[in-house]
Amino acid sequence: MNTVNKVRPAIWLSRFVYIAFFIWLVVDFFVLDLNAGVPGLLLLLIGFWLFYLENQLEKLDPKYADTFWCPIWRFLLFPWFLIM
Repeated sequence: MNTVNKVRPAIWLSRFVYIAFFIWLVVDFFVLDLNAGVPGLLLLLIGFWLFYLENQLEKLDPKYADTFWCPIWRFLLFPWFLIM
């Protein structure tokens, strides 16, 4: 369980950064009508990392797939899949 305790803070930090970059992307692209290349690239890169960490957590803690938060975070990763 020690590895799970190391992965969880990394996932929460990555989730916070992912949501911040997603908000930055939406504001730049839709509200300010600016070039959204930088926030889009950062969202893409943090999405790779977050997707990897989500899969690692699911392997380390099989009960995580049955929790309420697993489908919620998978849904929040959906914009990343659209960019891919």
